Amino acid sequence: GVSSIPSKGIRKGQIVDIEEASQIIVESVEAAERMAGYSVEKAFVSIGGGHIESKNSHGVVAVADPSGEITSSDVARVIDAARAISMPEAREILHVLPREYKVDGETLVKDPEGMSGVRLEVETHLITGSTAAIKNIHKCVSEVGVEVQGLVFSGLASSYAVLSDTEKELGVVLVDIGGGTT
Repeated sequence: GVSSIPSKGIRKGQIVDIEEASQIIVESVEAAERMAGYSVEKAFVSIGGGHIESKNSHGVVAVADPSGEITSSDVARVIDAARAISMPEAREILHVLPREYKVDGETLVKDPEGMSGVRLEVETHLITGSTAAIKNIHKCVSEVGVEVQGLVFSGLASSYAVLSDTEKELGVVLVDIGGGTT
């Protein structure tokens, strides 16, 4: 189901009036539910605006079983190591996007799971958002009676929606200017 309602309570991607924003979300969700014939109980919510920032990070771990293979738990641990950065209290990590893995110094590894090695490294791209903006979005959506399953940075959501894996592999660039922030 689709719904298009004029925006109120939101300016440049930021909630400026919780009551107005909640009311508009209710109207939009109800209209989309009527069109679809389904009730929305849970949702992934898009987040954008000037408060979004990104930075690169690096993580390193020793492989749990150096005589065996790299497992999914090793990959999860190295991503957690990249996530462990010093960050202001008013910011939260939305996404940790692995860019490249290294196994024992071997670079450009796409998926290290199943490979043999003793040292696993990852280069990641972290996307962060303002804690206050994140809490405001959660509050507005929860007032509608919809459980927020997760937040997705709007530019990343756009790329998942319109780019194929092949296009990403070939280096296609998607420029999401953002209607609410332009």
